[in-house]
Amino acid sequence: MTASSPKTTSSPTATSSPDTRLVQDVDFVQLLFTDIAGRLKTLEIPAARWAEVRDGGWTLDGSVLLGYGDPEHSDLRLVPDPSTYVRRPWTTVSGRTVGMVFCDVLDTAGRPFAADPRAVLRQAVRASEARGQRPVFGVEAEFYLLRPGAPGSAGEPADGAGYWDVSVDEEADEVCRDIAEALTAMDFTVDGHHHEVCAGQRELVFRHGDALATADRLLLLKHTARVMARRRGMSAVFMPKPLAHLYGNALHVHVSLESTEASSTALFHDGTDADGMSALFRGSLAGVLDHAPALTALGNPTVNSYKRLVPASGTPVHRSWARHNRSTAFKVVGDNAVPRSVRLEMRSPDPAANPHLLFAGVLAAFADGQDRGLKLSEACEEPADLLTPDALATRGILPLPTDLPSALRALEEDGTIRGALGELAADALVRNSAADWAAWHRLVTPWEIERYAESV
Repeated sequence: MTASSPKTTSSPTATSSPDTRLVQDVDFVQLLFTDIAGRLKTLEIPAARWAEVRDGGWTLDGSVLLGYGDPEHSDLRLVPDPSTYVRRPWTTVSGRTVGMVFCDVLDTAGRPFAADPRAVLRQAVRASEARGQRPVFGVEAEFYLLRPGAPGSAGEPADGAGYWDVSVDEEADEVCRDIAEALTAMDFTVDGHHHEVCAGQRELVFRHGDALATADRLLLLKHTARVMARRRGMSAVFMPKPLAHLYGNALHVHVSLESTEASSTALFHDGTDADGMSALFRGSLAGVLDHAPALTALGNPTVNSYKRLVPASGTPVHRSWARHNRSTAFKVVGDNAVPRSVRLEMRSPDPAANPHLLFAGVLAAFADGQDRGLKLSEACEEPADLLTPDALATRGILPLPTDLPSALRALEEDGTIRGALGELAADALVRNSAADWAAWHRLVTPWEIERYAESV
């Protein structure tokens, strides 16, 4: 619920300023922000109002961001960040042009709003940089391209190809090309796209970068993919498990640390180590393993997330790491001969995650592992699913949470991760996810009717 009109705290005299000239070739500007669940939200203004809104912001009801009404946070303010402005490379159906800009959310005192996910991540990055560590993040987002299917279904796969296949029917390929071209026009560096394991499943990778830009760009990728798919009669579906009989969608998160003092110095690399890992990397990874249950609540925040995280499903369900085993939740990747390529890959998150909150949680886990001098466990280079319970116990390999309530309890009990999010953001995330769980349990599904209606 957007309230009233912009507050004109200063006169819009900067009609020729650089950020005003940005909007001269568009008809409208979308003011973007993200709610606590990671959904992209917007208020759209005529481009002629840009200078006024840029200088004064726009009043926002906090319930849009929090997911529930709260009189203490009902009057917030959107303030555009001109450095994030991009022009949408596609026009509307009637030929209008639209720009997009991310906004900061401020409270009534003009301070960053405590539960604004972008503010939470910005604070986490500053804490990391205060330690002399600049975070570098990259993401690989999987999604399905689906055609309309039976009522109540997500749809049917748009192609029948498999892992890295060259498809003969290129309609779905054209959607990926549309996405790549649109992102490139918005100053993304698209590294490539390929077919994933299952029919209709795709992955597009854009160049890694600083934490805030990467999180913002993931949201723009998802939006762009949906628009481009819709224009060709398909849907781009990022939900963790849209099709019961096929693999789910993962969000692989890559992260490393570089020195803030010596440009491009890779803090995660040690050429004398057999795995190329520095002591700092080992301590950071140990911190992530220690806080993995709470991080699961951030990386897998929906009821549907746990339809994907099940044993023998091609997804990791244990708190283990490896250098070469792709079935682990945490994998060390990169070429020892290329220091900056050595990084952590998190393989358990899914695209439902709010990347701003997830990245903030990861950085907090890194810092805690470093500060406490946590010792990294031995690598698990065989599938943990194949190990016996005794073998898992002997090696100290514990399971990840297997359902949403377990993950939320872990988040509520983890002071380090909650501290990184702040109490307001953490409480809002738990409250919204718990409401989803309660809503799920009020449903009676067709599976239950078929299984129990005449047998119990």
